[in-house]
Amino acid sequence: MNVFSNPHTAPMPLSEIPFPARQGSSALFASSSSALQVDIAVIGASVAGLFTAQALAKLGYRCALIGPEPVYARHQVGFDQRIFALSPASWAWMQDQGLSAAIQSQRLGLINRMHIHAPPLGSVEPIVFDAYRAALEQLALTVEQSELIAAGQQAVAMAGVLRLQESLVGIDPPVLGARAASGLQSALQAGQTRRITLEHGKTLEARLLVGCDGAHSGLRKLAGITSRRFDYKASAVVANFACGSQHRHSAYQWFTDQGILALLPLPGQALSMVWSAPQPIADRLMSLGGESLRRHVQAFLESLGSDAPVLVSCLNQPASFPLIESLSDSPTAQRLLLLADAAHVVHPMAGQGLNLGIGDMIELTDVLSRPASRHDPGQAPCLERYVRRRAEPVAALSLLTRRLYQWFEQRPTPLLAAIGAWGWSRVAGSSLIQSALIRQAVRHGPN
Repeated sequence: MNVFSNPHTAPMPLSEIPFPARQGSSALFASSSSALQVDIAVIGASVAGLFTAQALAKLGYRCALIGPEPVYARHQVGFDQRIFALSPASWAWMQDQGLSAAIQSQRLGLINRMHIHAPPLGSVEPIVFDAYRAALEQLALTVEQSELIAAGQQAVAMAGVLRLQESLVGIDPPVLGARAASGLQSALQAGQTRRITLEHGKTLEARLLVGCDGAHSGLRKLAGITSRRFDYKASAVVANFACGSQHRHSAYQWFTDQGILALLPLPGQALSMVWSAPQPIADRLMSLGGESLRRHVQAFLESLGSDAPVLVSCLNQPASFPLIESLSDSPTAQRLLLLADAAHVVHPMAGQGLNLGIGDMIELTDVLSRPASRHDPGQAPCLERYVRRRAEPVAALSLLTRRLYQWFEQRPTPLLAAIGAWGWSRVAGSSLIQSALIRQAVRHGPN
């Protein structure tokens, strides 16, 4: 049975919370003169933080979500500037959580085929990944960041998560709760916690702190966790275009001497562009207006002999973000765990950044759903179990994207180019190899 159901079916209500919501928790927090006390505090209120907080609250943990509201505009004309590709495994998890029901089906795009070209290797055939040949319904689904944020905010509200919009400003070492307590507070004060300080002097104690506050994580800095950073000296330029014909749910990617250009299908006759280009080229692209950028991209596609649909108009203002790789030396500290971009950032060429983060969430919720974790979600054995599960997927994707980038960026010698062309042709001509690669890619949510 395929786990990736058609996203264009009629929407269903958000799934019922499997654990009863605690009554009166908001009033208790509001009336408390001491530090607020929770099981788990999630730092960062964008997609990763929202998804993580609602999932942990549904497990029955008393959760707080901390951080300012993300700035986003839902249902904007021309689609959001940030488009994500979700693997079937990630989408299946979102369906299980009830998140998919809050995303409007008309804002979703499907990827049924992926055409990958490598002009520097000569006249090699493109590699075409096809869902039909791999016996899958879809390879991936494209969705706007604004839709994901809206779905997460609805789920957080329904799960009874304590929402604090103050920013994190400080973190204390682990402390023992020594005060006498009763009721809901007694279980929290019986063991170790981490105390954090928010704006306006408010404090909060939690058995586990989960950092979902992005690549420039404030929690990571306050905790003194170091990271290995690689600067690609490049930026990703993103824009959405209307096209003159149906894209037939096909995505395209070119590895060129001017960077990596990708076109992803959006609903209707529209494509989302991500051009990961060396900084001088990215600066030049960003200096162009929307229509000038469209003409430039279309001319570049024609020079590559592209069979992609013709771009007829630019739907929104282009944007860009710097390309880096950042891997935390350790995603954990005492009673503290980093997830998603706070723990690892990789090159977007494989479109797996968000899927890697959702994989983090899946493994964390699985670890914390075990009986051994229930009395203390921040204990070291739980965090170590999580780290062991996530080490290989993160390292593998980092190695793949870094090596591919370096291969094409350094312009291989004729001998290496010939070897690369031979390997590329073997993949392009083998449906068995393609199916194996597809199945590895679409499993990237939980694995």
